[in-house]
Amino acid sequence: MASPEQIIQMDGSGTETRAKKSVKFRGGLRFISSLLLPLALGVFTIVITFQQQSAAKQQRDDDREASQQQRDQEKQEAGLLRKQEEYLDKQRYQNGRFDAYIKEMGKLLKENHGEIISSKVAITLARVQTLNIFRQLDAQRNVHIIRFLYEAKQLTDTPENRSLDLSAAELFDIDFRNASIKKKLLHNLSLTGVFLTNATFIDLEMEHISFADTEFDIANFSLGRINHGNFSFTIFHNANFSYTRLNNVDFSSAKLFTLNYSSANILNAVFNKVSVRNINFSFAQLVNVDFSSARLENVDFSYALLNNVTFSSTSLTNVNFSHAQLFNVKFSSANLNYANFSFAELVKADFSGSQFMNVNFSYTLLNSATFEYAVVSNTNFQQSSCVASIFNYGTLSYCNFWHSNLKDATFKQATLNQVNFSRANLYKTNFAGANMAKSELDNTLSIQDAILTNGIRVHDENLISNGQADCNISHISDWTVSNGNITSVISNSSNSNCQFTLQSLST
Repeated sequence: MASPEQIIQMDGSGTETRAKKSVKFRGGLRFISSLLLPLALGVFTIVITFQQQSAAKQQRDDDREASQQQRDQEKQEAGLLRKQEEYLDKQRYQNGRFDAYIKEMGKLLKENHGEIISSKVAITLARVQTLNIFRQLDAQRNVHIIRFLYEAKQLTDTPENRSLDLSAAELFDIDFRNASIKKKLLHNLSLTGVFLTNATFIDLEMEHISFADTEFDIANFSLGRINHGNFSFTIFHNANFSYTRLNNVDFSSAKLFTLNYSSANILNAVFNKVSVRNINFSFAQLVNVDFSSARLENVDFSYALLNNVTFSSTSLTNVNFSHAQLFNVKFSSANLNYANFSFAELVKADFSGSQFMNVNFSYTLLNSATFEYAVVSNTNFQQSSCVASIFNYGTLSYCNFWHSNLKDATFKQATLNQVNFSRANLYKTNFAGANMAKSELDNTLSIQDAILTNGIRVHDENLISNGQADCNISHISDWTVSNGNITSVISNSSNSNCQFTLQSLST
């Protein structure tokens, strides 16, 4: 057991140890504290330095961007100023060239008493100077040149005064309303053999004009009036004649591509020997118009009115006459491929000597039409009315007359191969001398008084199949007729027998 002195000695030793440890701990804290302050100051300094550098960089970037924007603005302003100066220089140059041309031409006109055509030298000088000035001036000034020449009667082609030859001139964006009188009248103008791009003639009244042998690329004649116009040998690309009145206009031998004549009124016009593609004549009126010996492709005459129009010896491919009215229209010796006449009305149409391939006459009125010597193949006449139409000496192959009305039609000496007459009305139809199979008449609606190939006239069978009908009594009121009214007719073979015939087939 430890003595009290030993215990006291041990306590003193422990206290001394704890004191030493406490001194060391406090010393460590003081050392760490002495390190934290410089470290914090260093971190703060680094952060401040980075922020200052970032702010300086942002300022430099902003300064560079502002400087670049300033340079761009100055460059843009300089460019605009330069363009403005160039424009003004160009305007001054063109004004000077325009004034010089007017003076030179005025001098030529004065020297030749207003008739440049009277001097070969003057003609040459005027042509060269005019073609040269057209290349140097813009569209607005070129219009003024044309108006100057027009008012000086140098673009008027008459027997007394020939027009100045400007052939090969190229004119762009010319608005001829600015060359006309009061922007409305343009008479006796001759511009032949020129090239016109984006030309405007809207709502102009033109008379005795000539653009023969001219090439138009985009032209607008809509809402205008043209009387006695010459467009022969002209080439049109994308032209608009909609709602235009054309009287005595010559398009002979022209090439017409993508033109719009919709709702136009065309009278006494000549289109013979034209080459036509993608043309719209819908709702137009054509009277005394000649398309003979022409080539028509993708042409639309739907809902149009045609009176005394000639397509003789013309090639028609993908031409649409649906819902149109055709009076005295001639297609003699024409070639029709994929033409459409559905729902159209044709009165006294002449198709003699024509060739048909895949033509559609369904629901068409073809009264008194002539198909003599025609070659008709794969053509559809279903539910059409061909009353009194003439197919004599024609050749019909794979044609469909289903439910058609062929009353009083004639097929004398015709050749019929695979022709469908099922449910067709052949009342008084004449097949004398025709080359056809008897079976082709098996399913007709009526062959009453028709003349067969051997010249024999035939009659329909009695509709009453269970005995002799009495023609003196009234028809039974409870009978129902699916198509038309009925009437009783005395049979030719017996006075005591009668037949019942649909009135729509006997009138």
